[in-house]
Amino acid sequence: MGKRKAVYWIFLALIMVTVTGCGYTLEEKREMKRYEKQGRENAKNYIREKYGIDAKITEINCEKYSSSPVPDFFPSPTGNVFVKMKYKGADFLVAISGQKKNTDGLDNYQFQEIATAFAQEMYNITGLHAESAYVCYGEYGTVKDEKNGMIHTFYDGENVAEVLQKESARAVVSYANQDVEQIPVSQISQKTGVDTILLTDYESREAYQTVRCPYYNLAGWPIENGIENQLYLMNGYRVVGAGEDTYVKCEKKIQDDIILITENPKDQIILDKTSLDSQENWNGNGFIDAKQVASAYAFDTNSEKVYVYFPVEKLDTKEVKEAQLVKQYQYKGETCYDNIISKVTDDGKYIHGIVYTRDETEIKISVFIDQ
Repeated sequence: MGKRKAVYWIFLALIMVTVTGCGYTLEEKREMKRYEKQGRENAKNYIREKYGIDAKITEINCEKYSSSPVPDFFPSPTGNVFVKMKYKGADFLVAISGQKKNTDGLDNYQFQEIATAFAQEMYNITGLHAESAYVCYGEYGTVKDEKNGMIHTFYDGENVAEVLQKESARAVVSYANQDVEQIPVSQISQKTGVDTILLTDYESREAYQTVRCPYYNLAGWPIENGIENQLYLMNGYRVVGAGEDTYVKCEKKIQDDIILITENPKDQIILDKTSLDSQENWNGNGFIDAKQVASAYAFDTNSEKVYVYFPVEKLDTKEVKEAQLVKQYQYKGETCYDNIISKVTDDGKYIHGIVYTRDETEIKISVFIDQ
């Protein structure tokens, strides 16, 4: 044991020497200081010129190159800076060059104002109260509050459609017990400039309020990627964008307290309690030392894709976050043992995952953990 510890400490020391030996040079540090100094002046002038206000700078950082797949502990500065600012209690971000004097920047000072204008237009068009309306737009295409809505365009109170269309906006609007299938999306696109939108219909306001983060894949495509975490709380959802307009009805089938949802409500599913082969068959297939912690069920369906929500209260374990749905099935004459990518729902009540059937037969499911 002493020898292993000695090797460990030698290895750690080598890493520290390597890392500290690759820090920024004195010239690079001076260069970044110059960028920060000029960027500070540029940001204040840019905001003053654009909005006529004098905002306070609270933090400034140099932007770094980060495109390489190999981790770089000391990436080179791009010459641009990110400047956090505050005005009358409102925090916002400015991105601008620090290489020379200029007032050509990006900011999200008007983000809340633009998001509110979008939500108001949605209400004016539909007459429906939305539980929330999230919009993502701007240079960085992110839902993270700090960099969402980074644009150069000035919002004048009337040009919300121009701003959001120019900045490739995407939106998620959530309702409680409203028929989103009837919402006039072409009118929404015309009035707001948003062409890519996810409309969700929760069973109730209480159901919506259990959700921690209803952003889904707002900055990517398909926009609804990740919505499976919440389907059991929904009546349905509608995806508009990239040439499609699709409504998916979430008709739940509940058997032995297990919630099952198919993309075609007419599909049939039958669950019957059964037994699995030895749990050791899953070792090396997603587990090191597999342990079954729930009853097994034979899974008979004519659907190719089934969303499964397995009640946490039916698990014989307290290690809920480690639990994974598993599948045993026959494929081309062989017995196969798979784990299913699984997560705990936001309300902590279910382990959920997707069961794909394809050409498989004699499907059985259960829940395992690693001992």
